[in-house]
Amino acid sequence: MVGTDQDAVGIRLASVERQFWVDRDVALHLAEEWLAEFGDADFGATGRRLQVLIAGVRIHRADPSKSAIDVQQILGWAQQHGEVALQSRCHDVLGSLFEMVGDPASALEHAVAANDLLSDSEVPLMRAAARKCLADALGSAGSLDEARRRYDDALRLVIDDPDTNIRYIILNNLAFTEHLAHNNDEALEAVERLVGLSQLSDRQIGMSARDTIARVYMAAGRLEEAETMLLPAMNPVFGDAHPDSSAAALVALTELYREQGRLGKAQTAIDRCRDLAHRNGLIRRTTEVAREQAEVHAANSDYRAAFEAFRDYHEKYEALGASENEARGRILEAMFQTAESRRESERYRELAERDPLTGLHNRRFVDEHLGAALMALREGGLPLAIAMIDLDHFKRINDTLSHEVGDEVLRALGRILIDAAKAVPDAIAARLGGEEFLLILPATDAETAHANFEGLCRTIAEFDWTPITGDLPVTASIGVALAPDDGIQSSDLMRAADVRLYVAKRDGRNRVVHSAIIARSAKDSADEHPVSVGQFAEDAIGIVV
Repeated sequence: MVGTDQDAVGIRLASVERQFWVDRDVALHLAEEWLAEFGDADFGATGRRLQVLIAGVRIHRADPSKSAIDVQQILGWAQQHGEVALQSRCHDVLGSLFEMVGDPASALEHAVAANDLLSDSEVPLMRAAARKCLADALGSAGSLDEARRRYDDALRLVIDDPDTNIRYIILNNLAFTEHLAHNNDEALEAVERLVGLSQLSDRQIGMSARDTIARVYMAAGRLEEAETMLLPAMNPVFGDAHPDSSAAALVALTELYREQGRLGKAQTAIDRCRDLAHRNGLIRRTTEVAREQAEVHAANSDYRAAFEAFRDYHEKYEALGASENEARGRILEAMFQTAESRRESERYRELAERDPLTGLHNRRFVDEHLGAALMALREGGLPLAIAMIDLDHFKRINDTLSHEVGDEVLRALGRILIDAAKAVPDAIAARLGGEEFLLILPATDAETAHANFEGLCRTIAEFDWTPITGDLPVTASIGVALAPDDGIQSSDLMRAADVRLYVAKRDGRNRVVHSAIIARSAKDSADEHPVSVGQFAEDAIGIVV
């Protein structure tokens, strides 16, 4: 039943994410509606993927710094919880965001990460989206050959996907990249593929694509076709629905009319563009139309008006640069503050899971990580060994010398345990309290564990304690437990190690006790006083309690 529920969630999530490439307004509505269903509950990776989708829609519709904060926070959560697919989607949105604000280096960094983290089992649409993001970033960074290759990869992935608009976006971006590089033949080939695909699918070409196609046609001298592409932007019903791309198209239409000497039509397009840009706060388009106005005045030989218009354009251009720098700065600052906040949170969590005296992990950390390691073992992982370590006659050190000396002994033992943990990947050294410590060795079989812990016992006994304790020796008793042999639950494992630690204390201290020694001790005891191994263990446990 659980598997069925998870499958249903996966299918629904894939459908919403796919809708992003069909109709973003619908995708936004579906994502917000689903998030509302979660209420106050933690919605995990699923809800955060919906949040990333929402941010991807909104970066073009509102202040992008808010989206930057949201996605950066989600990325931190995804990294902490090992949610690789979510990390990839975060990097994809961040790559697009930095591309939009003119930071090609950051855009490329995130685009590369989005692709590196993407699983080969991902649906082709999401893989194509990541390739497109990388191609866009490579094109902006000047790596045109690499950009072309990624655009081609993206197209191959969605070649048989007629329902989404991603193929049109890929071809549009490819054509625009070639156009900016003045590769007119390659740009023309891309737009003709785009037009052909639209006709084949009986799909209307969007305003952004019309602007690209028209500019490529203009470069090729196909001015009449360019005008046909751009004229819908003059229609308020069509243009107002897509203000930014329509304003861009109107700038292109103005250029076309001006170069043809049709200055009246150019002025009409300018007036329409200026109105659209002002009403929608499109600073870049307002700047571009100011430039075109100056050019039209100059073409009309109205040089005073041209001078005033050029001055207006210059002021707007300066303001545009400041605005874009400010936007980029807000995004970088927001992301920096989010990263700092996460690091600060991680620092406080680290402090909360550390023993302040020795710097070792504490019981809270052990409870969390030992349980996780044993869960991995139950799912087919490798054996695990733990050792409970207790200093012998530690009270005598405190009483004879001082508690300050006792603290220094504990710190020195902490350093010894840290060195011992370094010898085994992912090992954990912890202080449980007082003079009691724990060492956890993942992926360690019985023979290796016994050898390691016997070596640790000798290291403690042979350490030069004289600068700290003078003539008083320092030794430790160690009880060892193994998983799965001694149990696969934390409580069972800790109990077995505690029993064996007691046996080590009882049998003379400064020694290691593990299952083989328990068995041997039980046999020797049975020879003198016949009892079962089970009775021996019960007696030992009873004494410890």
